[in-house]
Amino acid sequence: MTPLYNNTLPEYISGIPTAKHRSSERIELIRHYYSILWKKLQREGKINRIFNEYLGVDIFIVENESDKKTINTASKNWQSTYAVKHLEKIVAKATGDESKPIYDRIKTGTQSYNGYRNMAILYYDFINDKQSCLNFKVKLTIGIKANNKHVQYCVNKIEVK
Repeated sequence: MTPLYNNTLPEYISGIPTAKHRSSERIELIRHYYSILWKKLQREGKINRIFNEYLGVDIFIVENESDKKTINTASKNWQSTYAVKHLEKIVAKATGDESKPIYDRIKTGTQSYNGYRNMAILYYDFINDKQSCLNFKVKLTIGIKANNKHVQYCVNKIEVK
C-alpha cells in the first residue's frame, strides 16, 4: 500500500480509484464485487445469504435488488466502494448504534417498490492502524419484507462528525 503524506490520497487504494470523477470505474468494480460474492455464496451452498450475528437472522444478497441502490450510492466515493469489496464481513458483523433506533419506516420509491415493510439500519467500523484513510464507518441498510425476509438494500460510508 502507498503511504499517505500530507493527507493526500494515492490514486488507488486497494485497487479502487480515489478521485471524485472516477465514479464510472467504481460502478464497474461494485458490479464485479457483487458478482464475486454471489458466486462465493453459491459455491458454499449459502443460497445468497449471510448470517448477521447482531440481528440473529440471515441477510439475503439479492441480484438486481441489493446491488442497484448500492451501485448508485457507493460509486460516489471510494470508501463506500471499498465497503462493498468487504460486504460479506460487513453483513456478518454489522451492529446497531445504541444512540439510534435499529428499525425505521420505509421511504416511498424504491424501498416501497421492493416490498419492504420496514428497514433495519446497522453500522460497521473499518479500523486500520497503518492508513488513517481506512478508518471510517459504514451504514448497512437492510430491507425487511412482509414474510420477514431480510435483504441487503444498501451499504455506504457515512460522515462521522
